[in-house]
Amino acid sequence: MRDSGRDISHNAAYHAGAADTAQQAGTHATAAPRDGAAPARAGQVPSGLLYGLRIAVVAHAAALVVAASLAGQAVQAGGGAMAESHVMAGMLSHLVAIVQVVIAVLVWRPGRGAGWPALASVVLLVAEMAQHVTWESLGAHLPNGVVMFGLTVAVLVWAWSPGAARRR
Repeated sequence: MRDSGRDISHNAAYHAGAADTAQQAGTHATAAPRDGAAPARAGQVPSGLLYGLRIAVVAHAAALVVAASLAGQAVQAGGGAMAESHVMAGMLSHLVAIVQVVIAVLVWRPGRGAGWPALASVVLLVAEMAQHVTWESLGAHLPNGVVMFGLTVAVLVWAWSPGAARRR
């Protein structure tokens, strides 16, 4: 016999208890998001954002290595086509740096990830812009390039570490 239309079976009591526990924890008791994507585990940065950042940082590091290689060849060759190739690689690096800034900010704010990679990405973008001003002075252009590469490697190592997925 049912009591006032309520289901008092074991399953109903279990699901009601699970919903109460989820409500107390501040989460929703849903099986999967409606868009078909895998639900993000509590305390983790969304995997799509993290993978996007990883790809952007790898592309940025590769662009900087290519630009540095072309710069060395341009110095040996005395300029010319190699210097133009170095400038084009630098421009590609700028474009990738802009993408990296956007994704790093998304990992930080909506993704609730670490904030320092976003700050480092902005500093990288500013440092790359400074390269255009210091191109005639190797005494400033070269150290700035080394700093850029160091910051990129720091973000690259962090992005591929297990700690990158943890929310702050």
